[in-house]
Amino acid sequence: MEDKKIMQEIWKETLGLDELPGMDESFFDLGGNSFIANKVILMFEEKTGRKIEIADFFEKDTIDTLVN
Repeated sequence: MEDKKIMQEIWKETLGLDELPGMDESFFDLGGNSFIANKVILMFEEKTGRKIEIADFFEKDTIDTLVN
């Protein structure tokens, strides 16, 4: 599965969304915070082996910019 699709699934689960988030929707506008971001980071690394830094969420808060 493509990394961006994996991240969509993780955001949907951790943010309690009814639908997959759009690639250009802000993590924080969807209800995210630093605690949830840490959970997302761990889940993404488990599923893909790729690391994302917590600071990246504050600089790149959409799936499209966060996952390249």
